Amino acid sequence: MSEEVLTPSADEGGAATLTLVSEVPSMVIDVIPAQPVALVEPPMVVPDPVDLTGAAIPPVTHAGVDEEVVAPALVALCYKAGPFKLRVQPQELVVMAEQYGFDAAVTAREVESLLGEWIYLTEYASVKSARDDVIALKAQGIVDVAVTRLEDGQLIISLGIFGQKETRKRRLRELRALGYVNYQTQERYRKKEEFWLVLSGFEGERQRILADELGVVLADRFPVARLTPVSCS
Repeated sequence: MSEEVLTPSADEGGAATLTLVSEVPSMVIDVIPAQPVALVEPPMVVPDPVDLTGAAIPPVTHAGVDEEVVAPALVALCYKAGPFKLRVQPQELVVMAEQYGFDAAVTAREVESLLGEWIYLTEYASVKSARDDVIALKAQGIVDVAVTRLEDGQLIISLGIFGQKETRKRRLRELRALGYVNYQTQERYRKKEEFWLVLSGFEGERQRILADELGVVLADRFPVARLTPVSCS
C-alpha cells in the first residue's frame, strides 16, 4: 500500500486533496557512516591457585625470570666447645652465652692419653741379681734405671717410658748390643679429665651471633678447642 501525505489546499475551500509521496520534493539526508569501534577487553584476572587446604600456592617461575631468593630458616642447634684442660677455662664462655639467654654447662669426662712405651728387663730371681745389672748398665752409660716390681710381684729393672719412636728404638739397640735380650715393652697411658662447654636453647639470628663470637674467643685464647654443632639430646 502507498504511503500518503495530507497537505491543505486553498482552491477547494480548505478541502483536503491527496498528494502522492512521489510528488513531494525529495529530501536529502546526510548519513555519516558508522566508524568501527575497537573492543578492548578488560584484563583477565586469574585467581591464585589454592591447594585443598585453602592455602595459596606460590606462582610458578620460569627460566630467565628473576626469582626471589628466600634464605632457609635456621633450626635450633646445640654446640659443644672443647676440650679444655682446666674447668675454669670455659667459665668466661658460660657468662657470654648466658648474656644471650642461652643454656650453658661445663661437663667433664675421663680420657686416657698415651705416654709412650715402657721398657724393662725381666727374669730376675733376686734383688741382688737385679742390682748387679743396674750397676753394669750405668757403667755403660745407660742411666735412669731402677729395680722395681710389677703388680704381680715380678722383679724387674725399669729403663723408663719413651714417648718418641726413635728414642725407643735406640735404647733397644743399645740393650741388644750389650747382650740384654730379656727386655719387654708395654704401652703406658695416663688418665686425665677433659672439660667441654655444652650450649643449647638458642636459634635464629642470635644463634649465629653467639657462634661467631665464641669462634673468635676460641681462636684467640684457646686455639686447641673447637666449636662444633651437635645433636640436641
